[in-house]
Amino acid sequence: MAGEPTTPIEVSLWRLLQISDQLFPTGGYAFSHALETYVDRDMVYDRATCQPLFEALCDHALGPCDAVFCRHAFRAAAQESLERLMALDRLLTASKVTRELRLESEHTGQAFIRASLAMQPSSLVEAFWHAARQKNTPGNHPIAFGLVAQSLGLSETCTVQSYLYNVVAGWVSVAVRLVPLGQMEGQRLLYDLTSRLGEIVQRYGDLNPEDTWNNMPGLDIRSMQHERLYSRLFRS
Repeated sequence: MAGEPTTPIEVSLWRLLQISDQLFPTGGYAFSHALETYVDRDMVYDRATCQPLFEALCDHALGPCDAVFCRHAFRAAAQESLERLMALDRLLTASKVTRELRLESEHTGQAFIRASLAMQPSSLVEAFWHAARQKNTPGNHPIAFGLVAQSLGLSETCTVQSYLYNVVAGWVSVAVRLVPLGQMEGQRLLYDLTSRLGEIVQRYGDLNPEDTWNNMPGLDIRSMQHERLYSRLFRS
C-alpha cells in the first residue's frame, strides 16, 4: 500500500537496478572489447556475424572467468577480507593477455567503485578504492562489482546475474553504434544473449578462481591489432 515503508528487499532491488543500468558512470561506452577491429576488417557487419562472436565471448571468457571472479569477490566481501579481494584482483589481471583488455577492465572497475561512493558504501569498499588509487591493486570491474553489490545487500546470485547482464548489454550497445545495428536488431541480440546467461551461471557456479580460463585467442589478436588501427573511435 502507498505510504508503507520500503522493505529491505525493495531497497536491494532499487540498488540492483541502479548499478546494472548503462547510465551508471563506468565509462564503458568508450570501450568496444576489440569489436572495432572485427568491424574494421569486415569480420562483423550485421547481427548474424555479431551474435556468434558475443556467444563465444560468453562461453569462453565471460562465463568461465570474469563471472567467477565476480562471485568470489562477493564472497570475499562477505568475509570482509581486503587481502583476498586484492589477491583475486591481481589473479584476474594476470588472465587478461592484452594491454587494452586490461585497461578496459581496470578503467571501468575503478570508475564503478568511484561512482559507488555516492551510495554510502561499506568501509571495505572505501579501503579497496584507496588501494586502487594507490596502485596497490588493479581494481578490475568484476571484482569491483562483486564487492559493491555485496555491500549494498544484494544476494550472490543476483549479483552475478546483474554483472553478466551489465557486460552483455554494454557489448550490444557498442554493436548498435559500431556495426551498426538497428534498435530492434540490438534488442533481439540482447534477448538472445541474455537467454544463455542462466545456463552460464549454473555451469560455472562451482568453479574456483584458480581453475578459471579465458580462451579467446582470436579476441586477443584483434585487441592487439586495435592498438595499431589507423583511426579508432573506441579505446579497446
